[in-house]
Amino acid sequence: MKGRALFWVAFLGIIIFTWGCSNKPVEQVASEGAPGEEATEAKPMPGDVVTIPAGEFTMGTDNDLSRYKLAEPAHTVDLPAYQIDVYEVTNGQFVRFQLESDYKAQGDWRSYYTIGREDYPVANVTWDDAKAFCEWAGGRLPTEAEWEKAARGTEQLKYPWGPVFDWTKANTNEHGVRDTVEVGSIPTDKSPYGCYDMFGNLQEWTSEKLAPYPDAKQVDPKVFKRGLIALRGSSYALKGESMGLYSRTGAVADAQQGYGFRCVKDIAPATESQPSESK
Repeated sequence: MKGRALFWVAFLGIIIFTWGCSNKPVEQVASEGAPGEEATEAKPMPGDVVTIPAGEFTMGTDNDLSRYKLAEPAHTVDLPAYQIDVYEVTNGQFVRFQLESDYKAQGDWRSYYTIGREDYPVANVTWDDAKAFCEWAGGRLPTEAEWEKAARGTEQLKYPWGPVFDWTKANTNEHGVRDTVEVGSIPTDKSPYGCYDMFGNLQEWTSEKLAPYPDAKQVDPKVFKRGLIALRGSSYALKGESMGLYSRTGAVADAQQGYGFRCVKDIAPATESQPSESK
């Protein structure tokens, strides 16, 4: 028990003095600069968010080459504006969460963590772990549609960089690292809205159970009877060439297997100010 206490004290020191998250929209981070100086684009910090504008986008594809055709058919989804994390939640953020909330994680996330990997994505967390963190952070897990729009934009991208797979541009199995890398360290794995690592690094939990899309015709119903939770993205352990940003997989809620996550926050609709009465 004494060793465990020292472990957490050391973590707390690291979090307070060498790591932090700004939790700002990247638009605000980029616009800040010294007085009289032209603002320069700053690298986002863990916890920073980007705003996804309201509107329609095309979700899914009509050319799913996977066995179960889970991503068919392509269909239009209209979403309100929301904010989503620029990066996958990091080890540093997850340590801080546990220290401040007294939450005890179900997943064996520490098997992926050593000192110095604070800005690597937290891995081996269960669905409940991910939901608990997002709630503590004032958000929630993204729906599949929210995740996919943030990843693909409105251009129906297959990969963050375009239609042709390139193993050098994301941390998938072909990249050869065979482990997670620091969030945002592969700049080509960046969505049109500025979200990093949505194709590589880790598969990510969403808020929804895996279910067929509207008007899906070639789906084996047995796939959906297990109540699997939808996961999105590829990972360092998967062959990225066989997937796309539209690809869908699922896992039982208490699975770990290197899964990570990012959070979203709702944006309250603007209200018209009432004219003040003249006195």
